[in-house]
Amino acid sequence: MTQAGANSKPLPASQADLGERAANSWRPMLLSFLTHFFLVLLLVLFGFFNRSAAPEGDLRRAGIVLSATNAEKETEYLNEKDLAEESSEDAQSESVEASVAPPPAPPSLSNPVTQDLPDLPGMEALNPNQFDANQMAESPRQADTSTHYELSEDDLKLIAADQRLINSRKPVGEPATLSVFGAGGLKGRSFVFVIDRSQSMGASGLGVIQAAHIELTAAIDQLQPHHKFQIVGYHERTVTISKRQLLNATAENKKLVPEFIRKLAAFGGTNHENGLFAAIAFKPDVIVLMTDGGYPELNDWKIAELDRMSKKGSSIHCIQFGVGALQEQINFMTKLSAKTSGSFRYVDVMKWNKSE
Repeated sequence: MTQAGANSKPLPASQADLGERAANSWRPMLLSFLTHFFLVLLLVLFGFFNRSAAPEGDLRRAGIVLSATNAEKETEYLNEKDLAEESSEDAQSESVEASVAPPPAPPSLSNPVTQDLPDLPGMEALNPNQFDANQMAESPRQADTSTHYELSEDDLKLIAADQRLINSRKPVGEPATLSVFGAGGLKGRSFVFVIDRSQSMGASGLGVIQAAHIELTAAIDQLQPHHKFQIVGYHERTVTISKRQLLNATAENKKLVPEFIRKLAAFGGTNHENGLFAAIAFKPDVIVLMTDGGYPELNDWKIAELDRMSKKGSSIHCIQFGVGALQEQINFMTKLSAKTSGSFRYVDVMKWNKSE
């Protein structure tokens, strides 16, 4: 035994295992590397030989070639361009021939042949040479003046009723011209007098209701029987003479006026709108409003509504009562009378009582 051998020491068991494991780990890696290398080499060689085997030169397109034999029995080959040109020439020649060719003649219609028709009793044979459809049409006939249309009794009654209704709506007789509290020129055939019966218009206030007894009685007495009238008293509510309709100015109806005014008790507040709307509903020619213009007054919107409703033919004349000079030159009564083609008058009760 040599000295080196004698001096060498055996490796521990753990180190020997590690060396063996390291030697065995690189073998699979080497085998995998060689396998992939040969695969890549085969793919490169296959692509090279496949490309080199392709034919050299440019690729040519294939097409359809048509052949035709001409009169000399020679074969002619036509390509797509030649076919397109020939079809274009054919289309042009057809369009030229269509423009030059005359329009087709309408189909001829044969005359009716009487020999083919069955024999009908009472009908003469039709001559085709003398057949004229215009002779078959009837010529217009003039109305016979001797023709009379008689109406039944029911029809005559309906016509008479309609005529009476139309006549009743027509103005009858001459219009009347009245004057109330100095407001003259009140012209019409039907009149509605609207009087404010609130507390300020009574005996404890301006005393207008008592004065209206004299004025209205005198004015209505001037009306003729063909004239119509009505009186509307209002505060929060309205009241009229007898029925809510225009009354004929007969002697019997005129007698109702003084008693009606004496019973107008003055109390409560004021609602000018109620009184005026009630008067317009009668559709008279003339409306005379008599009030001291107490609160609440009519605003512009209500004045416009009254004006719209009075367009049916009613003019509204306003008479305002007060003590002393007129305080407001423009108020709802001046606006209302101006819009409805009426008039406005202010009455100082102190001067009016003195004049009486």
